[in-house]
Amino acid sequence: MTIAFVLGNGRSRQAVDPLALKQHGPVYACNAIYREFTPDVLVATDMPIATVIQESGYAQKNKFYTRRPLPNSGAHRLCKEYLGFSSGPNAVGLACLDGYTRIYMLGFDLGTADGKFNNLYADTDFYKKSSAPPTFSGNWIRQIAQICNKYPTRQFIRVQGPESAPVYDLAQQAPNMKFMEIGEFKDLLNTSKGLL
Repeated sequence: MTIAFVLGNGRSRQAVDPLALKQHGPVYACNAIYREFTPDVLVATDMPIATVIQESGYAQKNKFYTRRPLPNSGAHRLCKEYLGFSSGPNAVGLACLDGYTRIYMLGFDLGTADGKFNNLYADTDFYKKSSAPPTFSGNWIRQIAQICNKYPTRQFIRVQGPESAPVYDLAQQAPNMKFMEIGEFKDLLNTSKGLL
């Protein structure tokens, strides 16, 4: 069993230090997380933030994927199959393509529990205001389910917190998707080989 972690930017992710994950497996992450943490693989599909990331020189030193890499930026082009997918699902897809068999998804809140925009980077460049309504999550759910179904022998675990939207229909669309509360995940993280 090989483990990878994929980080979305939903507020539930703030309960776990990304650095604590790196000793257990590679970390795939999305968009503005690069401002404070360097994952093993970063993905950004939206052109404005992807352009800023590439122009910053980030992709010259770190692995970065986007839809349209700028010339000589060091960025990689996303897999053709997932070019139309959002950043989070693309990060999940990359972890699958890289061969990981158990994928923990943190910060994939897929909506909101309070009716407001749910993102750790709300009120910053390229993001909506924290008071804005939530982003529609139907496309993310469909894309993640599609990836899970393409890899039926892999295990996908959505780690959820009180900020996460209840999307248990995702398990109906993807039988290899399980759900875990953030407290249980943190307990396993602190246990030797607990995530296996």
